[in-house]
Amino acid sequence: MKIAVLGSGHGGVAMSADLALSGYDVSLAAVEEHSVNIKLLRSLDGIKIEGFTSSGKTPQFTKPKVITEDVPFVLKDADIIMVIVPSFAQSVYTDLIIKHGKINALVLFPCGGFSALEFRNKLKILNRENDFIACETSSFIYTTKITGPGKVLIKGIKDNVYFAAAPSERTGEALSVINQIYPQFKKVHNVWQTSFSNPSAVLHTIPTLLNMSRIEQMGPYRYSHYDITPCIGKIMEAVDRERVEIAKHLFPNPPSFLETMCKIYNLQAENIYQAVKSVNAYNIQFSPDGMKHRYVTEDIPYSLVPIATIGKELGIDTHNMDAVINIACMANGENYWLTGRNAQKIGFEAKPKIKTENLVLAL
Repeated sequence: MKIAVLGSGHGGVAMSADLALSGYDVSLAAVEEHSVNIKLLRSLDGIKIEGFTSSGKTPQFTKPKVITEDVPFVLKDADIIMVIVPSFAQSVYTDLIIKHGKINALVLFPCGGFSALEFRNKLKILNRENDFIACETSSFIYTTKITGPGKVLIKGIKDNVYFAAAPSERTGEALSVINQIYPQFKKVHNVWQTSFSNPSAVLHTIPTLLNMSRIEQMGPYRYSHYDITPCIGKIMEAVDRERVEIAKHLFPNPPSFLETMCKIYNLQAENIYQAVKSVNAYNIQFSPDGMKHRYVTEDIPYSLVPIATIGKELGIDTHNMDAVINIACMANGENYWLTGRNAQKIGFEAKPKIKTENLVLAL
């Protein structure tokens, strides 16, 4: 089984190193314009892991089989393709996957964000819906950060991560393959659930925007648990209630953000504030350096905007979520409602009395 990890940021470097240490045939690749780390890692001849490993092996120096800017080369034989790049950069890679990828390869987008739906829609337009298995997880399995040249710290590995494929009929088939690598992945109803369950939509956006003054004056600074306070936690809960109400129309029994956090990290907490404060991996980290950080520029347009615009299609009030999005728009001088992955861009249109499964298949 050959694995291609696309993207050489924090996540791609951590995943490729961890899989290589576990003994998998893994390649790390990024397109030329995103290849600074690729060139560095190739010159260092590998990656030094610090912290945790999924195999339980002692963290050490390891090397993916291939480290390259030649993305088509690693795609042609890859059975599993991990797309570990920001949402705004995914189109470049999905175009290459469609052109050069191995037929019936499993294509995994490991951070929700409605990525599998957009990829599936692209395949549909090209009449190639059956050529790849589009998959998605609700969040990235690793909590990780590059700490220096050729060094990556894996601060934590999640115990439970939601997983689904589009169409949902192929979830079992895909899971039987991916569970050989990540037994932590758990089957859920569909990719609506994985996208709606991405914790970043609530966890990253609101604490960042509400700590804007401190971040702009001091960032990046060492902070603890996203600098969440009890009141910030209450605002997160208000936004999350709207998210759950929308999700009820797309899959049964949607969990709250609090329930998801407790399941992912095996916690017991009464509210979001307590839950976030209980995650050791969030203890000491660096804050964003400003409002152009991905916690705003990615998680707002690619997580909150699609949820809010789907809510509007369904006639659901999202005034709390809208307020968060509008603050981000004003702060950065961007109209994320238009530039983000809104309902129209993922092909969502409210259709009364149509089951969720049919909505997924229609994409």
